[in-house]
Amino acid sequence: MYVCICHALNDKKVKTALSHGATTPASVFRHYECQVQCGKCVPMMRAMANDHLATPAAACVACPSQQPPHAANSDAAVPAYGIAAE
Repeated sequence: MYVCICHALNDKKVKTALSHGATTPASVFRHYECQVQCGKCVPMMRAMANDHLATPAAACVACPSQQPPHAANSDAAVPAYGIAAE
């Protein structure tokens, strides 16, 4: 299922970004080096991120409870439009 039609991000791509350490919609976009466009996907991505974070930490070795923050979650040079997706 497509989550973001603006950037052709489907649920598998979002889950891949989450498994690589993304924890917010903005960090999913940063993982794929793109920017929020219309924002209609943000609530769905936020729900997917919350579901991912709610799973046991042992199921995901990239989750923050076991690893230092991933580069996709760094706040360095976050443009103003990215804040809405946090």
